Amino acid sequence: MKRILVGIAILLAFATVSAPVQAQRRTSVGLAAGAAIPVGDLGDGTSTGFQVAGTLSISGTASTPLGFRIDGMYNSLSGKSSGPDVNVWTVNGNLVYAFPGGLTATPYLIGGAGWYNSKADGADDASNDLGINAGIGVRFPLSGFSTFAEVRFHNIFSDPNSSQFIPLTFGILF
Repeated sequence: MKRILVGIAILLAFATVSAPVQAQRRTSVGLAAGAAIPVGDLGDGTSTGFQVAGTLSISGTASTPLGFRIDGMYNSLSGKSSGPDVNVWTVNGNLVYAFPGGLTATPYLIGGAGWYNSKADGADDASNDLGINAGIGVRFPLSGFSTFAEVRFHNIFSDPNSSQFIPLTFGILF
């Protein structure tokens, strides 16, 4: 856990000082929410739930369209057939590649890795695992803030099987 947090802090430091002063680079904080869709084995035992997230985003520039984003998320998946609900907390560090030239909408690719804490209701212990995520999104700049919509695939390397889910997210960045 400490290694992940140190790695995220180092990446954040490099992202903010890696180039000379760039007035176009923007740091934003945001909130998001949406549906969390379990797939694979996780989808066999749970049904679609919800997710909420907080984010810290450092956007790219016209000359360097690569940005960085840290996401903290809570996902709640309902159990099927009187099975247990599953809750997943996660903190991810992500690289964001924004395609240049978007004036009304900017499409982007997002991907990264992070820590996932999963617990089924009634279970004694939670599972702490590493995982990866990748997806696509679009950002809409507005006056003083922007909104975004994205879909990502999350793969948690849990024992004995990996767990996967796909959040559909809508958010706002200030």
